[in-house]
Amino acid sequence: MARVMISGAGIAGTVHAYWLGKNGFDIVVVERSMSSTQSGQIIDVEGPAQEIVTRMGLIEEIRSNVTHEAGIRFVDDSGNEFARFPVGSTGVSNEIEIMRPAMAGILLAAAEHLPNVKFRNGCTIQGLQQTTSDVIVDVHDKANDTTSQERFDILVAADGLRSPTRDLILPASEKASCLKSVDVFAAFFSIPAEPQDRPYANLYQATGRRGLFTKPMNEQETSAYVMHCKYDQRLHDARESRDVDRQKKAIAALYQGLGWETDWLVKGMMETKNFYFEEISQVKLNKWSHGRCVLLGDTAYCPSPLTGQGTNLAILGAYLLANKMVKNMENTVKAFEEYETEFRPYVNNVQPIPLGGYLPLLINPDTSWGLWIQRTILSWISWLQPWNYFSNIKNVPYTLPDF
Repeated sequence: MARVMISGAGIAGTVHAYWLGKNGFDIVVVERSMSSTQSGQIIDVEGPAQEIVTRMGLIEEIRSNVTHEAGIRFVDDSGNEFARFPVGSTGVSNEIEIMRPAMAGILLAAAEHLPNVKFRNGCTIQGLQQTTSDVIVDVHDKANDTTSQERFDILVAADGLRSPTRDLILPASEKASCLKSVDVFAAFFSIPAEPQDRPYANLYQATGRRGLFTKPMNEQETSAYVMHCKYDQRLHDARESRDVDRQKKAIAALYQGLGWETDWLVKGMMETKNFYFEEISQVKLNKWSHGRCVLLGDTAYCPSPLTGQGTNLAILGAYLLANKMVKNMENTVKAFEEYETEFRPYVNNVQPIPLGGYLPLLINPDTSWGLWIQRTILSWISWLQPWNYFSNIKNVPYTLPDF
């Protein structure tokens, strides 16, 4: 049976490991983090991804760990609500919303239960060579600072938006141009919960295309988000620096002193350890595989958080790639070609940012006049409740193959 290395123990890598392991493959998953405990904020699971976790026997456990968010409230500078939308009506609040660490833990436990699936924390891929029959991988173990060479039949890169493994696999011409910034900056962090944080998410917007919102996590913590929907050189430089303290200070300089609860959120951001900052980007590639190496999840086709499809593409892609690898055990090239041929149209359908890419600008106006217009429109929509007459267009169907 084929021996496969997967780089990245996130959602995509773990789901892929499960389905390959369940079908007899010998799997090694390397993860650069020293711990299996992951950080992260709220993700949603919908459409075909729900069916996949149901087939894994995990749907009830996932449902028992949801955040129980009731919907989203829009608030003004004084914290007064001017619009409210229930779960499922906007794409911001959905039926199954779960903390990423909880979801990752459930998936990890399922994959680790298989005897032929092994996870190695604190390990990274430093180099690789491909032959006609295998992939020779240089694996660095941070715990003992050693590097060893190992042979695998296939290497799957699933280590995220800024995947270092992807850079080792792709030709220079491809890796230099695959990241497409959308000129939006976002910070995701956890803060101590307050009574007003539940059961609704709260969204506040200020001039300069600035937005902040909170989503309920549990009784102890709230998930907070800062969005800056236009290019800012200070934020870009802070992200490039990878200096968390510098990133927090750059955000604080732009958001301190605004209305609503921004000072409290900024204070919580400065104190939290669960913090992630990113210049929102998408990944667009002409080809998702190279020889015996294949890309998966955000590494191959990151849609960005602005689409709300990252987790669902990760789960669906992981399942489909595993299906093709099982179906074509003796023909890696054919497996990768079928994976891409069948899945790329779906990715192309859900990857575009809504409203022709203008959604972030429309949600976060630049001027006071724009904010007034937006708040007036949202209050009318909230009153009319048009979601009662339309199905949720965000769920794009997909017919899942069987193993």
